[in-house]
Amino acid sequence: MRIIPSEISSSTRSRAERSVFTALKSLPDRQGVALHSVHLGRHGTKRVGEIDFVVITPGILLFIEVKGGRVVQEDGKWYYGPAGREDGPRESPFTQASGGMHAFERKLGTLVGDLRALGVPSGYLVITTDVDLDVTTEFEAEQYLGGTAYDGGRGLAQGIERATRFWLGRNKGARTPIPGDVRRRMLDAIRPDFDLVPNLQSRLTDLDVAFERLTNEQMDRLDELESNPRLIWTGGAGTGKTFLAAEAARRKSAVGSVLFTCASDTLARHMAGVLTEDAITVLPFGRLNEVALRSFDHLIVDEAQDLMTYDTLDVLEKLVSGGLEHGRWIFMLDQNNQVLAPDAFSSEAWEYLRPLGFVYGPMKRNCRNTVQIVRQVQLFTGADLGTASAGEGEPARFVYPQGASDEAELLDAYVDELVQQDVSLRDITLLSASGDWETSSARLSRRAAKIQRFTDVVGSARARQRLTWSSIADFKGHESNVLCLIDLGPEHLEGRLDAIYVAWTRARAQLWVSCGPDVRKKLKTLAADAVHQKQGA
Repeated sequence: MRIIPSEISSSTRSRAERSVFTALKSLPDRQGVALHSVHLGRHGTKRVGEIDFVVITPGILLFIEVKGGRVVQEDGKWYYGPAGREDGPRESPFTQASGGMHAFERKLGTLVGDLRALGVPSGYLVITTDVDLDVTTEFEAEQYLGGTAYDGGRGLAQGIERATRFWLGRNKGARTPIPGDVRRRMLDAIRPDFDLVPNLQSRLTDLDVAFERLTNEQMDRLDELESNPRLIWTGGAGTGKTFLAAEAARRKSAVGSVLFTCASDTLARHMAGVLTEDAITVLPFGRLNEVALRSFDHLIVDEAQDLMTYDTLDVLEKLVSGGLEHGRWIFMLDQNNQVLAPDAFSSEAWEYLRPLGFVYGPMKRNCRNTVQIVRQVQLFTGADLGTASAGEGEPARFVYPQGASDEAELLDAYVDELVQQDVSLRDITLLSASGDWETSSARLSRRAAKIQRFTDVVGSARARQRLTWSSIADFKGHESNVLCLIDLGPEHLEGRLDAIYVAWTRARAQLWVSCGPDVRKKLKTLAADAVHQKQGA
């Protein structure tokens, strides 16, 4: 469902409202529009009234009141918050919802005309995301969605459908579906009151919330699949494979020793700092000789498409108890081989491994990249990145310098712009397609002396505090809120498309790409090729 504003405000502290915001946004409803935190200038009994959500659908104008945490009714009085620190007595959530609904209807009526005369049915729904209330005479069951039925957002659609049927029976003279022009007039009339554009730093904060929720949903999937001793999870960049691999390692470490490995040295260094449990050993594949005499109870391989050969499988076979055929292991790999064309991928080795485990995928939810970034990568590569669920963002920005000095000036101007939007330099990564610091345009930046190398800080106690520079290969498996791709030449778009697929998908919120005239021509060709492949599929 479309939701306005497209990102939840960073001033919204309520986890319950954030949960409902995300759940509304994920509803497969192309006609409905949800509006968050609509403030009313006048209210019948209060100076300022607020409605948590207003939902406009062809079937109803629905007002949603959300309460999180502990909600208690005692002798007709309502209290909110932890025991001993309750806020109250306050009016009931149903009184709040009803009062807000009538005040909003009056305001809207002055803008578009009397809603009853227009045949617009309306009603309200109260949601308590964490508790279940006993049904009382104050409300009907259809006007309420408790924590159990809400189910982390999974029961929201059913709750809205039930409330809609209930209120249609109470709205005599309602004419449904509400005509599209009436819905547009209502939306146009009230949208300016709350459709505000947050700055980029607010977007970054909100993406952190979205990412946390999405990965919690993936943890539920882990619970469902833990009964399988051998698992193969596939998914495009940004679908949370490394997160799942790390969480699996933690869980497996409670019942035995775990070896976590991957091809990338920098990713292994990073994961060693994340997976600190004594039972977990983290090593890049190139250093597995250090544990050659050991046998682990569990094996977890991340970015396995880079290790898919008979020789590497033979090494891994000897490190897990029971071997690959009878041991306990998880392989995480990206199925987009038509884009990555990894040097270390053998289709014969893949066909050998695949029947040994339970294959799940490709994963469908991209929890790293914004909608705009996912679309951009798909446009040029045709890769399957899943459905973007991290929120809306700015379109990818392309610049076309005439040389390295010009690129450095454009880069400095863009970083200045980000700083003015309160974006911290530690949230910005310069990703070099050439991977050569000595020839990188970043050396010509006026900030060059303060740019830190990613390989110097990853996996160390030194926190990223400044602008960071990295090669694409070293940054694989990592991510950055804002990513600037520099030093891109046409030669980097021949054969493997790491410069697009790997580099662009590292960006969580904002992507800035610098490309000269020859690169621009090549990108146009790639986009045309991707369209032809899609049409021929």
